[in-house]
Amino acid sequence: MTPDLLARLREQVKSNPQTVTEVIDQIKAPDAAELINELSLEDAAMTLMMFPIEEAVAIFNEPSCERRHEIMEILESDRAAEVLKKISSDERSHVIRRLTPEGRAKLVPTLPENLQAEMRMLLQFPPTTAGGIMSTEYMHLSPDSSVSEAINHVRANSRQRLHIYSCYVLDDESRLLGAISLRDLVIASPGKAVQDVMRKYPISVHCLDDQEKVARILAKYNLLAVPVVDDSKKVLGFVTIDDALDVIIEEHTEDVHKLGGMQALEEPYLASSVFDMVKKRVGWLIVLFLGEMLTANALGYFEEELDKALVLALFVPLIVSSGGNSGSQATSLIIRAIALNEAKPSDWWRVMSREIASGLVLGGVLGGLGFLRIAIVSMFSTTYGEYWFFIAITLFFTLVGVVLLGTLAGSMLPFLLKRIGFDPAAASAPFVATLVDVAGLILYFTLASLILKGRLL
Repeated sequence: MTPDLLARLREQVKSNPQTVTEVIDQIKAPDAAELINELSLEDAAMTLMMFPIEEAVAIFNEPSCERRHEIMEILESDRAAEVLKKISSDERSHVIRRLTPEGRAKLVPTLPENLQAEMRMLLQFPPTTAGGIMSTEYMHLSPDSSVSEAINHVRANSRQRLHIYSCYVLDDESRLLGAISLRDLVIASPGKAVQDVMRKYPISVHCLDDQEKVARILAKYNLLAVPVVDDSKKVLGFVTIDDALDVIIEEHTEDVHKLGGMQALEEPYLASSVFDMVKKRVGWLIVLFLGEMLTANALGYFEEELDKALVLALFVPLIVSSGGNSGSQATSLIIRAIALNEAKPSDWWRVMSREIASGLVLGGVLGGLGFLRIAIVSMFSTTYGEYWFFIAITLFFTLVGVVLLGTLAGSMLPFLLKRIGFDPAAASAPFVATLVDVAGLILYFTLASLILKGRLL
């Protein structure tokens, strides 16, 4: 759909939803989901009622369609039941998980008994595991079937499957024996047995594997889908590459939020209430506030030095920002490397050696700039007094130390959290910066006491 048509439809839907039927055939499901997101719940439900059931199901199958559970609760009962029955099993479980108790009590009984049993099975898995995001509509084949029989079976049952990337070959107890792609099935000799053309020992994931692990496996082995099995290797469902993309986006968003010093939002920003945003942010803000109180205590501890040499206070913002910035950079690099599996906890020593070298060089550059600034200013003014050289030396070594400290703290803290079982992204940049602020001030005034003793102090 062209951008002009999309803009016209957007205005048309907002001003007069009843006229959508005039151009409904031109609307693709992703575009329709985008339009639905911009409407009030009432208008969104009214608009969905105008779509043929197959198009409404396609819209609800779009991960970008927000507030599906809220829309489902105010849709007319017959339409809601029909949509809920026909959407894919993973999206159905996602919607049902988020329904209110009243909505769940109203809608779940409308499902056929087999789908209710399926939902009970899916809802027993945590939502961030392979079992929680899998689809159950997989295509299975018997190992003794011929290729031609298998093709006929796929053709006869394809309407009930939203995605058919591969067929899974199962024994009589639904245990995974092998897999065969549609391409391999089509080009195989019709008279051959499926077990002779299938791929043995296919890649699979356990139903309790974390969704991030599943996404990494799909990416590592270039798979379009991966079967999900239980402890006995019985196939329960499969996870597709589009599910993995949703996981990657979700986890990346969560990591970015944590790096900013807050908990991840569960809803899109504009769909989140002010209360939810405050709740997600206030915890970390209180922790960081308490941490910054240590900075104030550090300044108070060196109050006598500041009274004797007020010039030292001029460089406090420079020092704390340099340490915090270097720590934030290191944290971002390491968390990203861990997320991409480029760095493992066992690599901490290699990372430390690299960060020590980087910290010394970066600290030397910033320290040299600080020294040069004081030297140039002192050529034309008496701002730093007769002991400007010693002040410059103090600033130089402080910047080297605080930048080195920032890079080490920022790079090692994610490994420490990973080692003890916490999310490395919790080593947020503001948290690292707060730690380095306190340590940097202590280092600064300690060096000043040593270098300037008998001069300014």
